Amino acid sequence: MAGITQMLIRQLTDSSILKRFNTTERSLLQNTEGKKIYDCTDSELKQMLAYCCLMVGIERPPGDDKKMVLISFLRKYHGALTNKQVGQAFELVAAGELGTSVQEHYNNISPMYLSNVVRAYLQKLNGVKHRYELKKRIEAVPKSDPEAYYKRLVKVTEEYNVIPAFWAWDEVYDHLCQVVPDMKVQASTGEKKEIVIKYFRDKYPKAVIQVLSK
Repeated sequence: MAGITQMLIRQLTDSSILKRFNTTERSLLQNTEGKKIYDCTDSELKQMLAYCCLMVGIERPPGDDKKMVLISFLRKYHGALTNKQVGQAFELVAAGELGTSVQEHYNNISPMYLSNVVRAYLQKLNGVKHRYELKKRIEAVPKSDPEAYYKRLVKVTEEYNVIPAFWAWDEVYDHLCQVVPDMKVQASTGEKKEIVIKYFRDKYPKAVIQVLSK
């Protein structure tokens, strides 16, 4: 029973966190369907390539010989992705979600163009995943325990060498007021964040402030 309860709590927490992401970001996080490229049949990959061409407006899909070259290339260099993820990557190109660098295809779906799209997709996916995992770490901390927030922030900073963009700054500040001599007791929420970040930059001079991907 306890295990089921914990599972339900995690599911509710995950659902609450997902609501803080936009539609595209949620679709990236929830796209877990499909088969790995290296498990797909030639026929399945040909269908995927046809869909990719349709999404970005390539009017002359590659012939069979070129399709086999593309399929071999996909299996060799991008086999760990699923066919649904590759299809989603081209959907995001069509929607303008992956930037302008992958918009121009010159009516040709080449191995280089495929890789450019996949790289842009993975960069966006990994950025969203990082933010999601960071928010999960924050949610996992008891809300009424400033010391716990401080310790988790220390762990995140030491593990990733990054000071996160979002945190429970007020709680961490309250903890520091108890343990750091001469810490300013009265401060606004914005000032508390600045004071905590300065404290952590002094404590971890090699750590950088997290920059969120667009």
